[in-house]
Amino acid sequence: MVVMSNIIGISGCIFALIYLIHFAEGLSVGVLLGDYPSQEQRFLNNTISRKYSKGELAFSANVQHVSVIDSYGASLTLCNVLRSGLGVAAIFGPKYTPATTILESICLEYAIPYISTSFRPIPVKDYGFFMNFFPETDYFAKALSQIIQSFGWRSFVVVYETDDALLKLKDIMKFQKYSEHNKKNKINFEKLGPGPNYTSTFEKIQTLGTTNIILDCQVDLILNILEQAKEANMLNVYDSYFLTNLDAHTLDYTDLNSTANITTIRLFNDNDEYFKQSVRKTGLAELIHYRKLKTETALFYDALWYLHDTIKLMGVSIFTTPISCNGTQKFRRGMELSLSMKNRLPTSGLTGPIQFDDKGNRIDFNIYVIDVLHDKCIATWYETNQSLTVHSLTEETVAVVTNLQNTKITVASRLGKPFLMLREPEDGSELTGNARYEGFSLDLIAGIAKIVGFEFEISLVEDGMYGSYNEEEEKWTGLIGDILSKKAHLAIADLTITQEREEVVDFSFPFMTLGISVLYRTPNYGETETFAVLNPFSHSVWMSIVYAYICISLVLYIILRLSPDDWEVKYPCDETNDTMKNYWNLKTCLTVAFKGLTAQSNDVLPKGGSARLAISVWWMFCLFISCSYVANLALMVNQANLEETIQSVEDLATQTKIKYGCVENGATANFLESANSTIYQKMWTTLEQSPSLFAANNQEGTQRVLESQNGLYAFLMESTQIEYEIHRNCELKQVGGYLDSRSFGIAMPTDAPYRGAINRAILKLQEEGTIADIKRKWWIERNQNEDESESCEEQTPVSTEELSIQHVRGLFIILGVGLGVAFTVALLEFLWNVKKIAKREKNAKCIRSF
Repeated sequence: MVVMSNIIGISGCIFALIYLIHFAEGLSVGVLLGDYPSQEQRFLNNTISRKYSKGELAFSANVQHVSVIDSYGASLTLCNVLRSGLGVAAIFGPKYTPATTILESICLEYAIPYISTSFRPIPVKDYGFFMNFFPETDYFAKALSQIIQSFGWRSFVVVYETDDALLKLKDIMKFQKYSEHNKKNKINFEKLGPGPNYTSTFEKIQTLGTTNIILDCQVDLILNILEQAKEANMLNVYDSYFLTNLDAHTLDYTDLNSTANITTIRLFNDNDEYFKQSVRKTGLAELIHYRKLKTETALFYDALWYLHDTIKLMGVSIFTTPISCNGTQKFRRGMELSLSMKNRLPTSGLTGPIQFDDKGNRIDFNIYVIDVLHDKCIATWYETNQSLTVHSLTEETVAVVTNLQNTKITVASRLGKPFLMLREPEDGSELTGNARYEGFSLDLIAGIAKIVGFEFEISLVEDGMYGSYNEEEEKWTGLIGDILSKKAHLAIADLTITQEREEVVDFSFPFMTLGISVLYRTPNYGETETFAVLNPFSHSVWMSIVYAYICISLVLYIILRLSPDDWEVKYPCDETNDTMKNYWNLKTCLTVAFKGLTAQSNDVLPKGGSARLAISVWWMFCLFISCSYVANLALMVNQANLEETIQSVEDLATQTKIKYGCVENGATANFLESANSTIYQKMWTTLEQSPSLFAANNQEGTQRVLESQNGLYAFLMESTQIEYEIHRNCELKQVGGYLDSRSFGIAMPTDAPYRGAINRAILKLQEEGTIADIKRKWWIERNQNEDESESCEEQTPVSTEELSIQHVRGLFIILGVGLGVAFTVALLEFLWNVKKIAKREKNAKCIRSF
């Protein structure tokens, strides 16, 4: 018994000695770094060793370098680390490559926690001892897609170096159904070649016409790629780049001297107080000051201290022993340590909130969106509630405006009154620059430039077109073509905002609202006829009516003389005298017939049946004649209006006498071609069948309207241009209302970052009434200065919808002549009657004196 107790006592001493030796040597972890220079090495040398020696860190580090492409060599290095000294409590693995998966397998086999700090595209098959401080792939991909979606880009190109990048960006593929070689794809993918020359890649991107690029590549390639983008004229103020590399913020972009919008992301916020305190304690302050702290270094720092805190929280001593890769011994505390790390309550580190799921994937983190040129954090993605918070729109706006102010903006335009015209020099001197032009467009862009604070230069589009897609050449013409080919930053003119154009460029807020209408010339058919009221009947009809009147009067006279009922006793009071008398003489018959013709009542009517039958037939004839006259007169007036003018676009479409046209390949032509209305389709068919009806521009169309004979040509164009032409020429007028509602806007590249600044300037000009003043200047005041004669508004228009005094003056002349004749007849009757009286009284002397 004594011997046994002695043996037990000796064994206890030996174990106690081993514990003291282990405690003296301390706990150790294995750190496997890649065979490349890294900040982690500096961090380990300057910080970890010092912290451990002071007792501030619970373990030391056994640092080794491994090849990330030689899996066998990497496995040998790991086995050496496991069996060296007293073993290790955990392994910090190198950057992920397919060759490093062997390291994870070895740690899994011997129950040693394996900690990773890099992006892993392929999930681990067995998660028992694996932990990754880099955000989980699906979570990270979703965050990236939400950030990209917040940019509001309608189209972009993904330029990537390796296929693994597509796993980070897999969620953006859900934005649209991608079809390879489809030119209508809003999202396109271009893989970088072997380099270092990427000219072919940028040539392909230029053919796509997009200005938004997502770049995923090694951080060492970013500046070289951006330099080549600048040489390809793809690093201008309207270009936007999103760099997905988390170390892109460590680069110096000063030498690019670019005004492009370059954005990147990172996992830490260097303005956070906790972050500042942590980097001061760990000796990383210098890296932060010079913006050189890389993401893997920050993640490595978080992983080390997370392991340290977990060991402290476990409250038990952890012993390690050397492990041979040829044996079966495992780390007894490995599972407990691994579970403790995964099940810890959420905490924070340099890279923000840290939390893991039961598989060892990091599921809580923040992503900070950085404007690299201005070194501003413009937004933050919070994985906790999966939301993106924009910190300050003002700062973002200031950055965009600053880029705009540092660039001389090229503004594409075209000549066309009153929007842009060549200025005539007053003293004969030669004009240069913007002084060569004048007009509404120049004044408007000058007002916008004054508010935003940039310089600009007007550049006339070569073909003078507004912009339409040429299917044969597979490119856009005119102003839209200049924007897409990056010859101009902006395009301003009477440029209509259409759906087809909005698919390839962006437009500002409308600065003018209008609609398509019809420009027409008031027809001039000469002087109105004095006796136009006689036109409903021909000369032969009028003569026939006169003959009928005379004839019915004679016939009626004969009938009345023959009819016994119209003979009366001359002296009814004298029964002895049966002398008969007929009161119907020729004069009375003429009067009765005339009253019937003019629909007047008669004081005396025939008594005989035959006479009444004759007079009834005459009345019926007169009724028909009167109705025919009135109806024919109304028909002639209406017919004249229909032939002479049109009142709406429907009138124009349903007739064939008046021809009509519009600008070829313009917005109006596109509207008629794509409209669903039967009337508009009919008009487009007419135009297609007669190409000569098209005009090259509005000025040509207006001139054709003025030169047309009797208003036989009408021109369809925007109402604002019609308004301008009407103020200049009183012969012109607008017919009907608007065919549609449309607006003029300033065109710019798709998703141009300065669109907001331009829109705010337009809104300010509208609120101040400046745009209305500019329009009044060029539509009204300028025309009045050119022509001091009576304005069109002061002239009294003549309505064509009702009879004018010129049409009915013949009736007044007839009335006057009739009254004159009646007065003359009355005078002659008076004189005749006086003469008869004088004869009867034998007063010849009186007659002679009279």
